[in-house]
Amino acid sequence: MFSIQDYTEAVSVSLEKHSEDVISELKQIFQLPFLPEVEKIAFRMFKEPMAFELTIMYYALDADGNERYYDEMGDKYAGGSEEVAEEIPYFQLSDTATDAFEAFRELQEDAVEKADEQVMIAWFADCYKRAGGNAFSLEASVGFHNDVKAYFLKQGAWAEDRH
Repeated sequence: MFSIQDYTEAVSVSLEKHSEDVISELKQIFQLPFLPEVEKIAFRMFKEPMAFELTIMYYALDADGNERYYDEMGDKYAGGSEEVAEEIPYFQLSDTATDAFEAFRELQEDAVEKADEQVMIAWFADCYKRAGGNAFSLEASVGFHNDVKAYFLKQGAWAEDRH
């Protein structure tokens, strides 16, 4: 039998195993010479719920929220979008438990989605902070791909964000 609490704890444990890799990637990103027009970095999470995998990308944006590409000024600057982490396993499930979990997820779909959002955003925000993100010169947010809201990492607050 599955519960939201057990699921949330399992996701937290799985993600924590990948914290050092994400922190290392973030530290490298913080050192990049971004295009002068870049004012914001939007980190976006792409979740593959059937495989229980999470991929994180960043997008370099100007003041209007448009992606700025490094090829506009040669390879002197960073811009565009890049992968931060690929296919991070966030939940493991034995083959014998798959049907039971799918039944649980179907009944608790909204609660599972909310748990994923809370745990994954909190985990990334912690990685960002541990990587020195508070000293990063650009505004940064994190959210899920195709979501209209994002968590602004320095302010510690949710807001509408259409990138």
